Amino acid sequence: MFAMTPTNLVALVLIVVGLALGWLAFSRANFQPADDETQVRLFGAYSPLLTWLRYRRMPVVKQEARLWPRVRFAWWGRYAVEWLVILAVAYFYCSDALLDFDAAQLQQTGEHNESATLPLLAEIGLRRYGEIPLWNPYMLTGFPLAGDFINHFWNPVATLPVLIWGGINGMKVSVFLSFVLAGIGQWLFAHMFGARGFVRLWAGILYMVSGGLALLWRVGWYELLLGIAWFPWCFASLWWALRRRGRASIGLTAIGVAMVLTTGGGYYPFYLLVSLGVLTGLATIFSRPADRWPRLRRAVAIAILSTALVAVMLLPMLDGYRYTFREAGPDAEQDFSQPIPYALLNYVISHPDWFNTTILGTAGGWNWFYIGWLPLAALVMIPLMFSRAPWHRPALISLAALILVLLAWHANRFTPVKHIYDWLPFLYNFRFPNRLLILAASPLIVLAGLGLQYLFAAGRRWSRRLAITVTLKDKGQTLKLSPNRALEAALLAVMLVSVQDVYAVNKGFSFAPRPLNSKSNTALRWLKNYDPGLYYTATGGGYIYWDWTPVAYNLEMPIINFDYGRRLVSQDAQRGEDSPFFATAKYVLTLPDQPLPENAELLKDFDGVGLWYLPDALPYAFSADPAYLQPYTTLAGQPVSPLSARLDSPNRVVVTGEPGQSDDHLVVLVSDYPGWQLRVDGQTAELSPVNGYLGAEMLPGKHTYTFTFSPGKHYIGLTISLLALAFTLGLVVVDTLRLQLPHS
Repeated sequence: MFAMTPTNLVALVLIVVGLALGWLAFSRANFQPADDETQVRLFGAYSPLLTWLRYRRMPVVKQEARLWPRVRFAWWGRYAVEWLVILAVAYFYCSDALLDFDAAQLQQTGEHNESATLPLLAEIGLRRYGEIPLWNPYMLTGFPLAGDFINHFWNPVATLPVLIWGGINGMKVSVFLSFVLAGIGQWLFAHMFGARGFVRLWAGILYMVSGGLALLWRVGWYELLLGIAWFPWCFASLWWALRRRGRASIGLTAIGVAMVLTTGGGYYPFYLLVSLGVLTGLATIFSRPADRWPRLRRAVAIAILSTALVAVMLLPMLDGYRYTFREAGPDAEQDFSQPIPYALLNYVISHPDWFNTTILGTAGGWNWFYIGWLPLAALVMIPLMFSRAPWHRPALISLAALILVLLAWHANRFTPVKHIYDWLPFLYNFRFPNRLLILAASPLIVLAGLGLQYLFAAGRRWSRRLAITVTLKDKGQTLKLSPNRALEAALLAVMLVSVQDVYAVNKGFSFAPRPLNSKSNTALRWLKNYDPGLYYTATGGGYIYWDWTPVAYNLEMPIINFDYGRRLVSQDAQRGEDSPFFATAKYVLTLPDQPLPENAELLKDFDGVGLWYLPDALPYAFSADPAYLQPYTTLAGQPVSPLSARLDSPNRVVVTGEPGQSDDHLVVLVSDYPGWQLRVDGQTAELSPVNGYLGAEMLPGKHTYTFTFSPGKHYIGLTISLLALAFTLGLVVVDTLRLQLPHS
């Protein structure tokens, strides 16, 4: 019996939408009889099945030596069918792992737990409190989400699924959508550079199931996967926009660039700058002299509009650069860099041990970029295509240049890029240059697709010489037979085998769904019931239990030893020699062999993981004598008065109570940062931070102190982004209406 589970519901919706699109496109087909030499091109958009179906629906006409009808199909109908195929392949490729809609299931083969914290933070802010989370109170003693370098809240593909399905399930749905978007974007990229029919479909599917994208999910680099899906869109839309005169293409390209930038993909802004710079330069060179300056102006307009669209992220990051610190320092060795010939081998090796190999000049780990042998083999046709098809030369040169630039950047330990790195040492901050192989696979597959397309076209011309004529004496008809169909079938079979091989290899490598750590759920829920107050917890002693963080976030429990590679600069001063106090964990969950203070008290054991209470920990909020809060004093051993504190949302801390003594100072163990505001009983008051933590002068009697994180740069950036979005949509609408209205 069919159960209407969430997975089955999604599958049913996909099937209904697919059937609707297919029937709509099919019903609008315009059938015309063909002459005796016309045949449907398999690589011109149609499959044998669709051709047979259309033939069956043809009106009865006189068939004089016509074995195949010519079919004219609405362009959007053909596209819809091909997009539906990409969607169907994506569904079978990763839906088992990503569309299970089980919040207790999350892959555990990499950094998935760490990556899940920001989707969970978005769920907490949006679904539980109805606010945009601007502060992350659950990491360390707080960290600004507005201004976070890996913040992907403003990417709709990341956040809208979280709003609908919650943190864990929404994260998985957004990954599924990213695979689909990568396939459709690659399809569009191939189409813009001249690939048609099955070739562009092959290019889209092959990139979607490529090893680089599989690697990103295998190791849990969530934001990187979100961003890499949009690079083919940017390549395609820029190439399109620079050759048009309308303004809508500028706006659509800017949206594509903004979709990459809003994923918080680390080095992606630099990857975009170089890649789009290469395409812009070559598009300008290949244009007529009169068109060069207009094309450069359009490129500048795209850059300005893209920057405005992401102002909501960029402006808060100005504070982020000054007040936050990334633990990943410069990578002077660049261990993941390889010579270009060795780098190309990554695309054709699929042995499981290759993931951690240390041969061919690369460090071990994170080596998986399998796309099969066919794309590299098809490149041998490009020189012939270059000499025989001059109208394709701009596209061929641009794709080849983009591939070479990305591969040379990957080989940055070697000449010539090594000299650029030595000249600009800042570039040594870019770790993992092998990630560039993921990006380089996109234009490489498109270029290979053009080679296959030329091979097919050349084969058709060659096969005409082998055509034979057959006369049917009884009917008086003459048939012209050629090996075109055999050639088409053979090349199609090779492409299908290529896709099936890459599909099977990378599916087995990438997806391994597992449940969340059940022990973390049991232990943290027990602690939450035992002490429902607000305090800091440490999961792990000398090292953090990363797989405990999703449950901690879901329970809204701050984990003081969770940093995920970034922290506030002020934390160093908070633990300096002149520091009077600093925040510590009230409870620690750790194995018995980890170091603990002598007075730590064991509360409960959870299958080998002990829950320890540390009595010396300061309360989350307290009042204390100001004399003991000065530099080179110590608060240890001095009396403090605990105050009631709660998180009213990720952006707000509410403290209620009265001072222990008349002149006590309020201290809240949340790191101070530009953007915090204070209200006392609803009235605006002045902040008085202490040792890098939030603080205030206390009033006599019982009062409510509300600390709200509301940075001004966020609202300025949000206003700019909304205006830019409205302007962009206006460009698209006006251009569309202008094309549809009749000209007088």
